[in-house]
Formats: sequence, C-alpha cells, structure tokens
Amino acid sequence: MAKVWWIFAIFLTAAAHSSGTGSCIDWMKALGNASMSDTLARPQRKPAWSRTLVRVLMICGGCVAILLPAWLPNRPSVPVERGTVELLQAFLLLASAAVVLGASPHAGAYRPVCRVLALGLIAAFVGEVEDFISEILQRRIPEAWVISALLLVALVTTIRHRRVMVHFLATLGHHAGSGLIAAALLIIYVFNRVMGGAAFWKASLGDAFSPDIPKICKSYLELLACYLIFIGALGLSITLARRREPS
Repeated sequence: MAKVWWIFAIFLTAAAHSSGTGSCIDWMKALGNASMSDTLARPQRKPAWSRTLVRVLMICGGCVAILLPAWLPNRPSVPVERGTVELLQAFLLLASAAVVLGASPHAGAYRPVCRVLALGLIAAFVGEVEDFISEILQRRIPEAWVISALLLVALVTTIRHRRVMVHFLATLGHHAGSGLIAAALLIIYVFNRVMGGAAFWKASLGDAFSPDIPKICKSYLELLACYLIFIGALGLSITLARRREPS
C-alpha cells in the first residue's frame, strides 16, 4: 500500500507542475483573490467541544478495536488473524472511498477534489486486496494495471481542474481530517519502515526474536494507518460538503 500512496503523491506533484513554473505562480497568486473565495466554500462553523470529544473517542476506540484480531488463531495452515487484518485494511480504505464519493455531489467547486481522493483510495484498496489474495489465497491478480488506470484517471482529473486542486492543497491544513491522514502517511512511510523491520526487533529482543514479529507489527501499523485515513476521510468529506451558510 505504501507504493500506491507514493505513486499517488508523485502524480499530484506532476500535475501541479504540468503547465510550467509561471502558471503555478499564477495559481498561487489567484488563491488570494476574492473571486476564488466566492467560488470555493469556506468552513463556516467554529469547532465545538462535543465534535472534538466524539472525534477523540472515535480515534481512541478504533485504536483499541483494531487489536481485536490478535485473539484470532494464526496457524500457518489457517492464518485467520492475518487474513482478518488484511481484509479490515481493505474494508477501511473502501469505506473511505465511499464516504468521499458520497460527499462529491454536495462539494460544489470541490467536486473534482473528491473524485481524485476517491480514486487514490480505491487504488490503495486494490493494493490491499492484492496483498490478501497473493499472501493468503496464493493467487495473483493484475493489480498493477488496475492501479495504473485509476491513477491515470486521477492525474487527468487533477490536470483538468488544477486551479481547484492547487487551492485545495494550499489550504489543506484548514480542512478537518488532514492531520489524521498526515499521521497515517507518517506511520506508513516512517514508523512502518523502522518498527516493521527485522533489524529493529533483533536488536530489541535478542535471542527471543521471531521472524513473525516484524510481519505482525507491520500489519497492525498498516491497519492503524487505514483507520486514521478513514477518520480523516470523514473529516475531509464533512468539510468539503459543507455548504455556505446564508449571511
């Protein structure tokens, strides 16, 4: 899944620079224009303590709930635990894509942003399903072609609506859920590389090291990242789909 997110980020960066440096500067200047602020929706409500409390409870509850598969059997002949973890990752990514697509009809000018995010999430879902099919069911699917097609559509959509996409990326920190998605990417690209590696656990456990420990740790870190992406997608969808209140 990390490769899918990395390719998706490269595609967005390439799209942002597709028309040259001068046009990128023009887009960034246009971000301060009043016409853009009139076209694109702004968050209107101040964050309430009740919504913050619900968000914290969802994050804490989910972080505990993702450990429940650890009580399932994980024998080499019947890897129920590992299969459940892979399926939960795929389900969370698919649910995230469904939430973003559901917010698309209400997003107004941000509708292309929802489509691009949904395509990236569906590509990550395909990558997770391929992991389950190849590692658990011992089958192969042409996931590279499917992911390439999805990312190509996302790239074309980004280029066609680059002004809105650049505005969204420039104001990404103002959207609810962006911090959670950033934390998920940090887990995938930083913590997963360290704590999911055999060298870390060999140095920590010494003679008690088992080759299964890095695999288990990597799987649960990816599951935690998928859950944070799901909560972040909920926050982004609510923000993007929020309509302007009459003044």
